[in-house]
Amino acid sequence: MNETSKPLIGYATTADSLPSSGSALTYLLAGNGIFASATRPSIEVLMPVCLSNQRIKGLPRLTPYLNITPRIPKELLLEVWRSSCNACTESNAEILFHFHKQDTEWELHTPKQTQNPTSCQPTELGSHASHYQAVVEIHSHAAMPAFFSRTDNEDETGFRIYGVLGRVNTTKPEIQMRVGLFQHCWNIPAKTVFDIEPDFFMTDVSVLSGCQFYSTDLPHANVLESLWS
Repeated sequence: MNETSKPLIGYATTADSLPSSGSALTYLLAGNGIFASATRPSIEVLMPVCLSNQRIKGLPRLTPYLNITPRIPKELLLEVWRSSCNACTESNAEILFHFHKQDTEWELHTPKQTQNPTSCQPTELGSHASHYQAVVEIHSHAAMPAFFSRTDNEDETGFRIYGVLGRVNTTKPEIQMRVGLFQHCWNIPAKTVFDIEPDFFMTDVSVLSGCQFYSTDLPHANVLESLWS
């Protein structure tokens, strides 16, 4: 699912059989809240949108999950890190990477791009471009920490897995990963995407954040306050 596609949306409860309409995005009402479900080649995700402490009676509970098959080899992540270190050392620039699935193998692409210390953007955006086809997208933050910036939130509006590398040329580089599902986001451990060992040398900021879920299309609002204002 590319960045510019608008999702076909379906709705269901966990008491129903899932719709077979081919929806790109399905919202599910469960006993423990609202979830969003989507599938694309190599990725299947059921992510929380709004969890409820009070049980919604009569509906089964759901457990969020991300399936990516197979996980991306560690060697490709190391190649991303080395290239990020080089870009940081040479010009203090960010750099962008795409992962494509070719049959059963993952391939790493470094697309043509513009780069500077605070951004990197692909220069080819057509239907045959690397950006359009990417399943996983990672960019570096050079010497800065790994976090998703406001610009990232504005750019990352499709359905794919996104990542950021930070502090790349230090002894404690960082990584943060998330599933982006049409502006619903879920921070996920890097080990769910990459075939890395538990003591991998990068600090996984996604885990430190508590693997939170959030939306990037609306600011936080106090709903009850606005009801009575």
